[in-house]
Amino acid sequence: MIDEEPVTTADLVGARLTRVTAARHHRRPVTAPQLSHLWLHLEGLGPVLFRSPGSGLSFRADAAGATDGTTTTDPADLPLTRFLGQSIRSVGAIEYRDGGSAFTAGLALGFEGGRVRLLGLDGALLVVGPEEHLGGVEARLHEDTALARVVWTCSSSPSQWDAWTTGGRYLYFRYRHGEGSVEHFPGGPDPDTWVEEGSGLLARWHDGSRGGAIDLADFLVPAGLRLAPNSEVLDGR
Repeated sequence: MIDEEPVTTADLVGARLTRVTAARHHRRPVTAPQLSHLWLHLEGLGPVLFRSPGSGLSFRADAAGATDGTTTTDPADLPLTRFLGQSIRSVGAIEYRDGGSAFTAGLALGFEGGRVRLLGLDGALLVVGPEEHLGGVEARLHEDTALARVVWTCSSSPSQWDAWTTGGRYLYFRYRHGEGSVEHFPGGPDPDTWVEEGSGLLARWHDGSRGGAIDLADFLVPAGLRLAPNSEVLDGR
């Protein structure tokens, strides 16, 4: 998913959105201009360019930013503009599945005020707000955000849990000094197996307090996660 100068999904977590720049083009037989390039200007990262070269979403650092006079800044019709000034709390991959074929179609970005999806489908770049539904395509889009099993391992300073999604991913939850974080480690809950390759920060936020204890339900909301039906929640302290 990543072009040229590397920007990872973990780099996006915690970055504050300061500006949005969009470029559009006309594609036949569609008469209305479609989004072709999108720059998110992020504090500490600078402009990050998103586009869809085919199936999926590509993103990279773009120090020059948009230079074409046909671009628009903070366009009112893009859902991202409602989150200007806010930091990205969580970043999750969106997978497209159709029969035996599957690919990473885009990203879901979580903010304090909601979330937005950036998708690359058939060479088209889409920015989808929280209330927007893509019709029949929705059934083929999947996010691994439902938790099948959660084990509470520490109650305070930090509050922490081991968790597994319905897709089998292991996640480590931590909350201390008002800051919550979610990390993925392919090796599972044993820290001795944690290596950099394949691991990554998925969510981070600060609630403005200095608290060290939080309920699981209150933790999951800003993390962009949820309990699956019939999920198992255990006290392993």
